[in-house]
Amino acid sequence: MTLVVLCPLAMEARAARRGTRRQGAGATVVCTGMGPKPSRRVEPHDGPVAVVGMGGAVVDGIKPGDVVVATEVSAADVAPIGLPRAHAVAKSLEAAGFTVYAGPVASVSELAIGPRRQELADRGAVAVDMESAWLLEHHRGSAAVVRVVTDTPSHELRTVAAPSRIYRALRTIRRLTPVLAKEVC
Repeated sequence: MTLVVLCPLAMEARAARRGTRRQGAGATVVCTGMGPKPSRRVEPHDGPVAVVGMGGAVVDGIKPGDVVVATEVSAADVAPIGLPRAHAVAKSLEAAGFTVYAGPVASVSELAIGPRRQELADRGAVAVDMESAWLLEHHRGSAAVVRVVTDTPSHELRTVAAPSRIYRALRTIRRLTPVLAKEVC
């Protein structure tokens, strides 16, 4: 089966498409839109999917440019969704040269900054995004969630370094998408 890569932002989708074309990886990339409302409008796929994009770390130790593979995703209105392939995906990405962390990812409806990050960390999350739980809420096949970290508790996105971190994340998305096409299916 062909992997469907769900990317919330157009720039993430472009990066993923470039990665799959350059490596000849069999994947279909879909730009879903940012946030819970557009995510809930995406039709569930029966086959393998990977949610790929940028996210924020909520714990110290994870740096901008690192990759987080979700072991589960949840949101305030979505029960935790386990992702049993997470450790295999993380291992494949590590073997490909990425710095990878695996752990729970919380989906939120607006940017998590300051004390909100700590609140999510206290609940067990290692990273935050704005789509994954809603994109996978009704999914019936194998799934992975992979987020490239652009901001952390000590490196908020509202700094002068933000554009370079976003550019770096997009390059990472381009490089990791072919690895996912082999691993998630």
